[in-house]
Amino acid sequence: MERNPPAEYPPDEELAARAAAGSNAAFEALISKYSPRLFFFLRRRCQSEADIEDLIQEAFLRAFRSIDRYDPRWKFSTWLYTTAVRLAISRHRSRTAASLPLDAETAVSRSPGPQEALIRKDESERAANIWELARTLKASEYEALWLRYAEEMPVKDIARTMKKSEVGIRALLHRSRLKLGRLLRSPAHSTGIREVRPVEQKSPVL
Repeated sequence: MERNPPAEYPPDEELAARAAAGSNAAFEALISKYSPRLFFFLRRRCQSEADIEDLIQEAFLRAFRSIDRYDPRWKFSTWLYTTAVRLAISRHRSRTAASLPLDAETAVSRSPGPQEALIRKDESERAANIWELARTLKASEYEALWLRYAEEMPVKDIARTMKKSEVGIRALLHRSRLKLGRLLRSPAHSTGIREVRPVEQKSPVL
């Protein structure tokens, strides 16, 4: 099954600068680029798809209101994800409720393939299985894996986003990879999966 090539966007910092100067089109480009990625990222913390969409809208609304204060020394994705994490934590604390899973078909249709950051196979069903299993991990473990392997975010930026030390993030990633590896090697999930080791890639995923 062929996939449509990802949309081409100018650098995030350029789009953010244009948005700060008043360009609605530039900010809409940022929304188009990051909406599906935020959807995947927030799935582990939210009760429903509607909650995820609400958080995405709120994250972009806050970003729009403060875009003139964005510091280009940090990646835009780090700045945006930090906002999203704070909103998710705030909502979780107010509701004190556990998140509910979404179906795999919906998850796959939301984004054109960030799963390749965790496996070497370019097959959406196998990749979806990896991320579905990752959702059984703790929220912080899932988020760390997503930021590192789907967003290809450096450890220092993950630490800033999740408000942890770089040493703490490295330990969290190591623990999360081990847990996910054990799940993938279990008899219930090993069929058809040849490569289970998370793989770092230098090229962009999306």
